Amino acid sequence: MALEVGSVFAGYTIERKVGSGGMGVVYRARHPNLPRSVAIKVLSEELSGDDEIRRRFLNEAELASSLEHPGIVTVHDRGETDGRLWISMQYVDGSDAEKEIKRGRMTPQRAVRIIGEVAAALDYAHRRHILHRDVKPANFLLSSDDERIFLADFGIARVRNPSAARLTQAGNVIASLPYASPESLKPTAAVDHRSDIYSLGGALYHLLTGKIPFFRSAEGGPGGLAAAHLFEPPPRVTEKAPTLPAAIDAVVAKAMAKDPNERYETARDLADAATQALAAAPEPPTRAQPWQPTPPPNPNPVTAQITYPSGHFSRPSPAPAPFSPPTFTPPPTKPRRLRRRTVIIAAVLMVIVTAAAGAAVLWLAGPDQPTYRAQTFTHVHGNTEITATPARVAALGPGDADAVLSLGVQPVALTAPSGQLPSWQKSAVTGNPTVLSVIDTAAVAAAKPDLIIATGGLTDDTYGKLAAIAKTVTRPIEHATDGWTWQNQLTWIGRILGRQPKAEELLNSVRSRQGDLSNRNSSFSGKSVEAVTVSDTGVSEVLTPSFAADYLESLGFRYNTALVRNPGAAGSTQPIADLNQIYQIQTDTLLVIRTDSAAGQGGYAGLPKPLASYSGHMVIVDDPNAVAALTDEPGSYLATRYLDDHMVSQLAAP
Repeated sequence: MALEVGSVFAGYTIERKVGSGGMGVVYRARHPNLPRSVAIKVLSEELSGDDEIRRRFLNEAELASSLEHPGIVTVHDRGETDGRLWISMQYVDGSDAEKEIKRGRMTPQRAVRIIGEVAAALDYAHRRHILHRDVKPANFLLSSDDERIFLADFGIARVRNPSAARLTQAGNVIASLPYASPESLKPTAAVDHRSDIYSLGGALYHLLTGKIPFFRSAEGGPGGLAAAHLFEPPPRVTEKAPTLPAAIDAVVAKAMAKDPNERYETARDLADAATQALAAAPEPPTRAQPWQPTPPPNPNPVTAQITYPSGHFSRPSPAPAPFSPPTFTPPPTKPRRLRRRTVIIAAVLMVIVTAAAGAAVLWLAGPDQPTYRAQTFTHVHGNTEITATPARVAALGPGDADAVLSLGVQPVALTAPSGQLPSWQKSAVTGNPTVLSVIDTAAVAAAKPDLIIATGGLTDDTYGKLAAIAKTVTRPIEHATDGWTWQNQLTWIGRILGRQPKAEELLNSVRSRQGDLSNRNSSFSGKSVEAVTVSDTGVSEVLTPSFAADYLESLGFRYNTALVRNPGAAGSTQPIADLNQIYQIQTDTLLVIRTDSAAGQGGYAGLPKPLASYSGHMVIVDDPNAVAALTDEPGSYLATRYLDDHMVSQLAAP
């Protein structure tokens, strides 16, 4: 029975009906004590009487309420009134991504921004062992000005009919069929966070094309759509949106791989890859062009596991593994017809079919890239004139590759400690660049760059050799010794590549995101913080300014002002000669960055005694990717995003 506008339910005054679904109706309602509206989800009377549904509804409402993230709809309260269960949650005044698709208002740029924000929310939940299980555009809520994007209906199953309800009680996975992963359709397969990543890949396809994945198969009904998820190769975006770059096909193919082991490991990896792929889109053609299928590029050829570089990291530390690997076995390439039909029928019975979005007309032109204007750059080693957009860029200085990748350019050569890329950089690479541990001019020449960016310290001899290979730009003269931050670097390289607007967009997004994180974690405000590094050669204090110190201060912490870096100093750390001095460290939070041979699993084992006996709030960082991000001088956009997703929760933990 629907609630009337103006009626009072559980103390909330009903203002209007927002929508309805298989589990009940959602209303906007006035909070009884506060001057705000909330969304209240009321379970239908029939389902409120089902013991299993009641248990699931209350349990998953509790899970959702435990998630505190700026990109997840906040659950305020739950209860039972007049025999009906309800949940009150944050009301988002705006639209959702599915509605925006149907209204023809979804551009590629808007699509990847939505996916990026949703990815951050998903990764946050996954780190807490919570799966969403219903990732789809209808659950991507958008505030009226797109200033904020939320992921809604976290972990709440949607029961559509009595038979589905009985299957739910048997423990089968519930999903929206247009975005359901293959393993969620198999009765014996384990399902983990990568099922959500598959669904996010399907949602990306929908946002970019206006069509649900496997839309042609869906014309044959639920069975055809389920079979497509199980057997057909991932859909190609460029078949419906030929103006988009072929690289986006590789992104969707990796996200929607049948084998979970072949997908992106995190939602952020998927979002970053999509951003980079679309940023490389050519200018849209002036008239329709015939489309020819192109084999997708290798989505991630740089596969070496990150390890501690020699002399800085001591040995690899195993990454946390919060999820068990699935027992999914890919189907045979040519299954027998009888077996195929059996699986299809089972799939249809196991899942819940949601209404598929209709076709929509999208503006699918690639991102506008202004015509390159000839420029002369004055840098530490002279003047370099660039007259046309560089096509083959070598990024050789610390942080140069991060900046180039963030701006949507795939370098032909780059440097990384020990020649290995951290995950947050690896996920942005879609080509097959030459990865160097040091600048090797012969290897650089073999990559055939038309521009070399090298903002690190170069000798005149090395610069001369590089300049003989291609036009070479180093650090701007005004930052020859001091004041070189990743923000300055991104702006400088944005100018070099003719992508200044993109650089400014990234900087603005970081400022906004750091502000949100600071507001969300108000307990950080004013707290003192200090960072130390621990290696096999000793303990050092991290100085300020440095990327680690600057990052912590961007969250609201107050870095130890006694650790100021001397002007012109080469390094960002200073050794602690006498370890007894550690006893004198007095700070609210101590960040310990470990690269010693005893590091691993975030534990205290092997720490010097003065550190092991520290009684304050200590955060130990020994995952190689997190260590690489924190010690990534001068820092980068990609490192910042990684730390936002992986470090803030550690800092907030008591």
